[in-house]
Amino acid sequence: MRTWLYAVMVVLYLIVKVGQVTALTPLLSGLALVAIAVSLLACSWITRGLAALFLGAGSWLLMHAGVAWHEYLGAYGEMLYLLALFIVVPLLSVPVRLGGYDKAIETILTGRVTSLFSFNCVVTGLAFICGSFMSMAAVPVMMASMGAVVNRYPIPDRVRFMAVSTTYGYVLPVLWTPVSGVAGIVLDALKVEWIDLFSKLFLVSVAGLLVNWIIFYFLEVRGKPPCRAAEAAPDDTGTASPVARLLQMICAIVLLIGSIALLEQWLRIGLVTVVTLISIPYAILWCIVIGKGRPSLRETGSQLVLRLPAMADQFAIFLSAGFFARALQISGADQTVNLLFLQFRELVGTQALLLLMPLMALTTSFLGMHPLVVIALLGNSLKPEILGVSALQLAIALVGSSVLTYMLGPFSGTLGLVQSINRVSTFRLSLWNAPYAFGYFVLLAIAIMLA
Repeated sequence: MRTWLYAVMVVLYLIVKVGQVTALTPLLSGLALVAIAVSLLACSWITRGLAALFLGAGSWLLMHAGVAWHEYLGAYGEMLYLLALFIVVPLLSVPVRLGGYDKAIETILTGRVTSLFSFNCVVTGLAFICGSFMSMAAVPVMMASMGAVVNRYPIPDRVRFMAVSTTYGYVLPVLWTPVSGVAGIVLDALKVEWIDLFSKLFLVSVAGLLVNWIIFYFLEVRGKPPCRAAEAAPDDTGTASPVARLLQMICAIVLLIGSIALLEQWLRIGLVTVVTLISIPYAILWCIVIGKGRPSLRETGSQLVLRLPAMADQFAIFLSAGFFARALQISGADQTVNLLFLQFRELVGTQALLLLMPLMALTTSFLGMHPLVVIALLGNSLKPEILGVSALQLAIALVGSSVLTYMLGPFSGTLGLVQSINRVSTFRLSLWNAPYAFGYFVLLAIAIMLA
């Protein structure tokens, strides 16, 4: 039942958004309410508690404002665009597996990297590339590729090295890639163009790689005996093959992002909707180009069948949080939120307020809130014109906050996925990432002040 319900909602959402069939909006709101009820029966107790908090608070706001029942029902359905993105983006990993790109990554790591410092640079760089279009699917791909390679290095804690390098490299593209969802949330809420934000956030993410390499050098390399890799077995596949496949993957990524940018400018239906619309056709077309068309159809179908019923937690929490965000707007309570932030800004100053936003988001993530929920609530509640800041500054602060919470937040999803692979506590993973997260925070602070 959940599988069909979730699938129908995504299809209806695309019809409403792309075809501008607004007559279906009440039906979509009603299905969202049903989806929350169905999902609450299958999700974890933490999700149930947070969802109940959002639903209760939102209902109280609407009742206190005296809204009509049809307005109450119309508040449901917010953030469905984000759930549609969560469903389709992981399917971009299908051509990576079918095309053997993951094996190419492993071959490059095995045969072309000799020192520990260069190994870290290559791993974070490859995780950066994979994260730019596969989103969270980049984590298991990189972990699997590194599994046999990392044993060639005399590293004191191989699990820590794998977890930190993969996590850090993966989260940096969240700043700018359209498949992450974060940029789409903030752009939609603040009415900022992705093109205007892309260049600045891309530079910050690339600078973040340099920060990682510098910190790694001083923590793991400087003052220690040279760490050389053991000799690798001969590569029978040829030296050019893995590099050629990697270049092929990079070209496909550039083409994907370019297509998303052009379609977003042409259709004007929102960045997240464009990504949702293009992801499955693009993945299948990519597979057809490399001669894997028929297997891609089977793989895509099986992934959807397995993924949809397992998304009860996401549907419960995001639809409930979306209802609360919409209730804030309908009831006018978002103005109160802005006034509170305005008073806080007068107390600490504009720059300090923007710099504290990542720490606020991080604090809520330690309390069990997903980073995207926090960013969505802040983005939909805060008005830059009231706070006296530019929309660009606020966008950088909010998007940058999500990266910090992905690095350190034990309930962010990223560390939970790494924990499921390496069987290490999320709080220990957070501690391992802390020095690199601090370096990133300093970089983000500079970017916010210069925006």
